[in-house]
Amino acid sequence: MSRCYNFDEYVDRKHSHAEKWNNMVSAGAPKNDHSILSMSIADMEFKCCDEILNALKEPIENGVIGYDCPCQKFFSSFVNWQKEKNNWDIKKEWIVPVPGVVPGIANTILHNTKEGDAVIVNTPVYPPFFNVINLNNRKLVENELIELDDKYVFDFEDFERKIIENDVKVSILCSPHNPVGRVWTKEELTKYGNICIKHNVLMISDEIHGDLILKGYKHIPLASISDEFAKNTVTLSAPSKTFNIAGLAQSVAIISNDELKDRFLNGLVGYGIFHMASFAAVGFVAAYTYGKEWFKECMEYIESNIDFALEFINKELPKVKVKRPEASFLLWLDLRDYGMPHEDLHQYLINEGKLLLNSGITYGENANLFFRMNIACNREMLIDALNRLKTALNKL
Repeated sequence: MSRCYNFDEYVDRKHSHAEKWNNMVSAGAPKNDHSILSMSIADMEFKCCDEILNALKEPIENGVIGYDCPCQKFFSSFVNWQKEKNNWDIKKEWIVPVPGVVPGIANTILHNTKEGDAVIVNTPVYPPFFNVINLNNRKLVENELIELDDKYVFDFEDFERKIIENDVKVSILCSPHNPVGRVWTKEELTKYGNICIKHNVLMISDEIHGDLILKGYKHIPLASISDEFAKNTVTLSAPSKTFNIAGLAQSVAIISNDELKDRFLNGLVGYGIFHMASFAAVGFVAAYTYGKEWFKECMEYIESNIDFALEFINKELPKVKVKRPEASFLLWLDLRDYGMPHEDLHQYLINEGKLLLNSGITYGENANLFFRMNIACNREMLIDALNRLKTALNKL
């Protein structure tokens, strides 16, 4: 199948400012060891589409990089994208620009709770969720997902019980879920939302992976299910994962409840956040306006990588268990059959396999001996990573 974009191209980021390749020491790897292959942090190894790169030239060619604000196209491009992708009708007035999804989560927690209040998450889950709770002196409550043979599901009985026992004020939903790759069904989301409404729990829905849906699945924004849900939800989204522009640090909060939105806005202003970066302002619009074909081809390539990786693992590494993800470009590898302490195995893969994966234990205690692998790369790099994994594990 012919493509307009070349996803087989190798992009050398080892000698750039890329965190994935130049801050590996924070993940337990030796400093400046470029022999290690990093399949960790969730950005892609693909070049952005030309339309975005060309748009980023505008501020430079203009010659003045001053204070920027969102233009009409900033709002309309996102509104149109959500309508087309998710059949979600968003009003411009609901959209609040914010420099990142995690800052948006933190801002919501800080201005809707007080110190000591409980916030619940569904583990294993994206590690910054723990930070925005613990480092802001809120009480972390973990609701462990139930692992089935083919997927993870909510433990709704435990979820509701812990909300009641801990007087939970806020829930943080990861939808689609990072790292287990679930695309929550409307039935699951409705049950989740109804429990939160029943017990007056404000919902934060991190939907940054909401575009990266694999064939056979459909993302449903939590706030789109009902007006009642919408009024009780702060939804956070961004083009960063979709178009590989995380470095622009531009996200949006979607808040239809005026009172919630005012608190959110006041929180941003209180931190001195009231301007946009010039490159973020134009990159955001270009992505949602011109990035559709690039994204379509990118997802086809990612899906083929998933097929290749799963076939390789099932054939060459039968002791490694992995469920097929329903969204995103992340594989959640189960290495429990190797019977080795988690940190020992993590260091072994780094030092012996020269392979850096995300350590699952940072996603929650129920992720012991799990590792997250980013496969959004060219096929040659993926084959290299899988062979390194095989060579290292076969020595055990």
